[in-house]
Amino acid sequence: MRRAVEAGLESHRLAHECGFPSWAMTNDDVRVPSRLYLRTWEVVEHGLGDADAAVRIAERYVVGEVGLYDYLFTTAPTLGAGLALCGPYVGAISTNFRFEPGPETEQEISFEVAMINGDGRGRDLAMQWALAAIFTRSRLVTGAPVSPTHVAFRQSAPRTHAGLVEVFGTSAIDFDAPVDSVSFRTADLELPLHTADPRLAAILQRYAATLPAPPPRATTWSDHLAVALATALDENSATLDRVARRLLMSRRSLQRRLAEDGTTWRAELDRARRRRYEQAADGEPLTRPEQAALLGYEDRRSALRAVKRWGG
Repeated sequence: MRRAVEAGLESHRLAHECGFPSWAMTNDDVRVPSRLYLRTWEVVEHGLGDADAAVRIAERYVVGEVGLYDYLFTTAPTLGAGLALCGPYVGAISTNFRFEPGPETEQEISFEVAMINGDGRGRDLAMQWALAAIFTRSRLVTGAPVSPTHVAFRQSAPRTHAGLVEVFGTSAIDFDAPVDSVSFRTADLELPLHTADPRLAAILQRYAATLPAPPPRATTWSDHLAVALATALDENSATLDRVARRLLMSRRSLQRRLAEDGTTWRAELDRARRRRYEQAADGEPLTRPEQAALLGYEDRRSALRAVKRWGG
């Protein structure tokens, strides 16, 4: 957000269009729901009129912008050691991402970045920023022109990706890939970090070990259904047709698959709503309008009946 304002967007208008309270613009420790985070990227791209807005913002990345996560990386002895810490401690900045090692050869190693919930243009931009920021940070802490040997995006190919080529420093960029990933030269992983600090690293890692573990990646059909339902509730679009489209299925195929698993659309939607409510109930008490909005009910009374049924 700060980088978007520096690029020319008005802060209060940006906060309003993204759905943030204005005070959030001056608080670096604010965490926002994934749907608002993705919405922000869409608003920023539109406001700046730049399809490369995400990678341009990543290019201006400053070490420390994501707090603990940055310092875990920068206090490591080598680039490889820093990257190895990104996966276990990604929960320091987000519960919606995973960062994991991928295929490896003698010459290169890839890292896969997965978003648990989210789709659309906001997802594309968020992933562009995430992958590009990896290299901006790597260049800053090594002092070397580290560039990927290959970049892969799940998004469809844009009309032009010259901006991506410029920021990543390679033309080996593919689209419509099965996973979002970047590949490093194995030799680059041995580069020492001029910010290395073993004592501070030990302290930070002990603290980071107390944080929640990264969210699990969806591996079964039930996992994918749960992710699709959670995303649909985030976007206030939890209908059978919408969720079926997310799962690349027809309405009838989804109903048939649910029946094969001994469940129904209504039961799974209720389960997703209950899970959402129980997670929110750990925080501040919700008003009835907030309950209805959180659970995707237009009728507050329906939300109240559901909460009572769950024992709330």
